[in-house]
Amino acid sequence: MGGNNIPSDQWKLRGGTAWVYPANGAAQVVDPVIVVAEPGPGPTDLGAFADRVDGPDYPLRTKLAQRGKDVILVGYDDKSDWDSAEQVIEEAALRTRAMRYGTKPLAVVGAGRAALLTRYALARLEDKQMAHEVAAFFSLDSTTPTAAEQDALSTVGAMPQLPRLGKITSAGTRDLEGLGPRDDPDSSQFDDALYASGPASKTSLVNEEEGNWLLARLP
Repeated sequence: MGGNNIPSDQWKLRGGTAWVYPANGAAQVVDPVIVVAEPGPGPTDLGAFADRVDGPDYPLRTKLAQRGKDVILVGYDDKSDWDSAEQVIEEAALRTRAMRYGTKPLAVVGAGRAALLTRYALARLEDKQMAHEVAAFFSLDSTTPTAAEQDALSTVGAMPQLPRLGKITSAGTRDLEGLGPRDDPDSSQFDDALYASGPASKTSLVNEEEGNWLLARLP
């Protein structure tokens, strides 16, 4: 792990861990962006994830900090199924809201399966009438839900209703809605979409095109 990716603070979550990077050396979280790791076969290597978020293609965490955004990286303490991983994301959102100083809204970014789980977590919080205060959710190359997962999504309204929903689909990745850049935007459940010309490398979460698009749409 690169030395500049050592967090200022860590939060213990039920079933997970968050690494916290307040912007510009501040002591408090004021303007938070949560970035959720994909669940894997074991505990999340948050050091490796931190390096990928601030990767060579596009140092997303550094770019966010330059805009005064506090970054919270979220991972899992062990292999996580659908329900346990979703609960980690729920708790991360609620913990961030509780720890935030002031009233600036939250933003959340998830890639791959983490995007699908985050979508469900936010919709489930709304279904339970719990305030998450997430104003923007960015789904990066989300996976298509299984039939059981689609049923679970349907029980909570399929999509969160309160955040502005942004979708990024990299070239060569199957779009989870089966849409493309020439389709009618009103066909999508998302408010805004980018069909990126190519994916980031394995060492970076996003490439420059994706990162700039994301930053331009933060609350």
